[in-house]
Amino acid sequence: MSKPSIGRMGVALLLLYGIVPVLAGYILMREWAAERMALVACAAIFLLSGTTMLVCAFWLLVGPDRQRLALWSGGIASILSGSVLAGATFTHVLPCSGPA
Repeated sequence: MSKPSIGRMGVALLLLYGIVPVLAGYILMREWAAERMALVACAAIFLLSGTTMLVCAFWLLVGPDRQRLALWSGGIASILSGSVLAGATFTHVLPCSGPA
């Protein structure tokens, strides 16, 4: 068993914020038949990237030494989730206000 690394635990705690895209994707996918296809695609990406972030966080917390793949995968999933959120907001796919 390896000695716990403070840096690895800190990154794992940040990746636990993957619960936010998972919940957002779940809420959007619940009503998928009533939503536009672009919003459903964003919800699917949120679900996948959030789940990847959570799996990588748990992998970093309980896994053995060399965790380079978990760090890369979690980081890429985090960037993907943020990019989709920004892109969906800028293109008005994601509804940011009430009915117009």
